[in-house]
Amino acid sequence: MKYTTLYIVATLLIFLGCSKSEITPPGNNEEANLENTSSIPATTMKKMEGIYKLVDGSSGLGSQFVCKVSKHRVSFFSNQDGIFMILKYGYKSSDGSIQFSGFYRYSEFPTQGNIQFSISATEGATDLLAGVISNLKLRGIFSNDSLTLQYQHAFSTYATNNPFMIFAHHGVQTTSNPPYAENSLNGVLNDEDYGNTGLEFDVRMTSDHVPICIHDAGINTRLTQKGPLSGNWDQYPFLFISEYVRLIDGQKVPSVEQVLNYFVDSTTLKYVWLDIKGNTDIFKYLEPVVRNAYAKAVAQNRNVTIFSGLPSADVITEFNKQPTYKSNNPAYAYSLPLPTLAEQTIDIALENGSKFFGPRYTEGLLLDDVEKAHNNGIKVISWTLNSKALISDYLKNGKFDGFISDYPAYVVYDFYTMF
Repeated sequence: MKYTTLYIVATLLIFLGCSKSEITPPGNNEEANLENTSSIPATTMKKMEGIYKLVDGSSGLGSQFVCKVSKHRVSFFSNQDGIFMILKYGYKSSDGSIQFSGFYRYSEFPTQGNIQFSISATEGATDLLAGVISNLKLRGIFSNDSLTLQYQHAFSTYATNNPFMIFAHHGVQTTSNPPYAENSLNGVLNDEDYGNTGLEFDVRMTSDHVPICIHDAGINTRLTQKGPLSGNWDQYPFLFISEYVRLIDGQKVPSVEQVLNYFVDSTTLKYVWLDIKGNTDIFKYLEPVVRNAYAKAVAQNRNVTIFSGLPSADVITEFNKQPTYKSNNPAYAYSLPLPTLAEQTIDIALENGSKFFGPRYTEGLLLDDVEKAHNNGIKVISWTLNSKALISDYLKNGKFDGFISDYPAYVVYDFYTMF
């Protein structure tokens, strides 16, 4: 009876974790307050990062916020209900202000709306452009309510010097009406705005040996729009899939090469976790794609880490069939060993020379294993943490280096306010 119950619970968790969600695109903002504004370098806006407090107006979106700046957006993460705000910005020379326009959204359900902020010249805009943020004050409007946020202080030295790895699960942000299809290029382009520092994408292979990013082995309406193809992805060549298959939000199924090119060229994300599903000879065809992405990153002075997951004995067998993946390979411009992540145990990580260990969150805090990993220079990433209470507990009492989560807003807020 005990094992039957456990089987039913496990099956239910798998079903719920992989059930189809309707797409709810990000809020549509008219951006009227960004008219006649000019761009501001992201390096300037980066100075905004820190802790902010609600000092006036409605507390409907929270009372304390963590501000993070990505390549093209400023984002705020609230202490309330995993609410986050993602904002475009521009400088208005006519009055010296900085204008913001975007949307707010709850993490666990698709309630969202438009929001606008402004920093006047006398309340910090002029100072921010000069690199000073101590007097920064943002006045905003959302849903006929107003709010004012005041900069409080920078992140702690610990949080700044020990950044926590936060991975987008399947490259998308929520399981509740996600903004984009999972394993999609729109996920790559937008994930850092949601607080992530890395992507977790699933990898399978086509009949003509093109590694692609998709979770399930077979074509189905959980992940794709209804179309003429059925069966497994490895029955069809990549160009055929590109022609006849669309993800549930209309995007094409991307190749790993496309994902990594977008990652290097168009984001400031640092990590990619390629979750290998185990097609025959997958590492043979994946190796040149990953090495070329590393070479591109080096050419752009981008410090990135792209590692392949070893989730099972079958995948490890495939991995060991391609010994050049984990050793120097002078055939490529980037010839250094390519990193991997072992999921099963820390000993398997050590046996396979993995730089990362990725235990499931249900294994617990694993304090001894994490210490053993750290003593051997291995980073530990727990997956997939979606409970607000569990995220807080594992941050406070664990020694992990990162999480995968469908709700990164919880992780961002807790990490930068807890440490």
